[in-house]
Amino acid sequence: MRWRYLVGLAVLAFAALTLALRQPGAAPRVAAPSGSPPAPSGPPAVQPLTLPPQPRVLVFAPHPDDETVGVGGLIVRLARARVPLRVVFVTNGDGYPRAVEQDFDVKKPTDDDYVAFGELRQREALAALARLGVGRRDVRFLGFPDGGLAELWRAHWLRSRPYTSPYTKEDSPPYPDSEKPGVEYDGQDLTAVISGVLREFHPSVVVMPHPYDSHLDHAHTSYFVTEAMTDLQERGVLPASLTVLTYVVHYPAWPATRGPGFDRFLPLDDLRDTTWTDVDLAPAELAAKRAALAEYKSQLEVMGGFLRRFLCRNELYGTIDRNLLARIASVH
Repeated sequence: MRWRYLVGLAVLAFAALTLALRQPGAAPRVAAPSGSPPAPSGPPAVQPLTLPPQPRVLVFAPHPDDETVGVGGLIVRLARARVPLRVVFVTNGDGYPRAVEQDFDVKKPTDDDYVAFGELRQREALAALARLGVGRRDVRFLGFPDGGLAELWRAHWLRSRPYTSPYTKEDSPPYPDSEKPGVEYDGQDLTAVISGVLREFHPSVVVMPHPYDSHLDHAHTSYFVTEAMTDLQERGVLPASLTVLTYVVHYPAWPATRGPGFDRFLPLDDLRDTTWTDVDLAPAELAAKRAALAEYKSQLEVMGGFLRRFLCRNELYGTIDRNLLARIASVH
């Protein structure tokens, strides 16, 4: 997660998503459903989260630490109940200059420094997930470009137009244990890799970032997952009844809490196309989430107190209007 990328809120406005066509540079707006009601004046209702019987849960995180702050409590619960679970990191979070400068004590990081930082964040992710009860065999690292997912969707969709990370200077995953190290940085390859993960694990529940998250990597992670997931559903590989949950990390006034305790998430009343559910965390689950977050030493200091604000007694999940997901999937 990077504050430097929290740009283009208008691009992700509530009444429209900026969804690019295949042609480079094209970025038409896709309107919200014509029947969308106005944003409610008070906090929307929240129901307890229920999962289908015998769930198989696949969690997508744009960067290491997103899975812990957004889904950590639920991951602990599922892991302890021995529910089949897999966590997928789309990027290694290697494109964070200020963190690289601070952690490696360098003034001008090189491309090798950024790759080394991505390896560090990968080790932190594995340590954090171990605290949540998830072993290495249930973790996947895709190794795609931190800060570049919007470019893959909008301008580098085709395999003939790979993207080059301005940080690592790579146009393919530089990490040998990435899911598919031979693929290139383009939208078609990322969609294919995500499709492979979905096909292999065959989830009944997919958890991904909210498409209106104001961080472009987060929003576009949801786009790519939606693209791959919808294609597999249309071909009968995944069931049409697949449960899709989303979580928010970056958004104005988020995390939203209320005094005097400031220890519970409140649903956002201005986030359209979303129905909210939540999970109340047991003390042991919250303690495991806190321990997992502590493993992200490269992030905690440089991010100030932001990450710790997610250590609340509950977690919120949004179910997205199916029409919105269909429009995202129709772009490519």
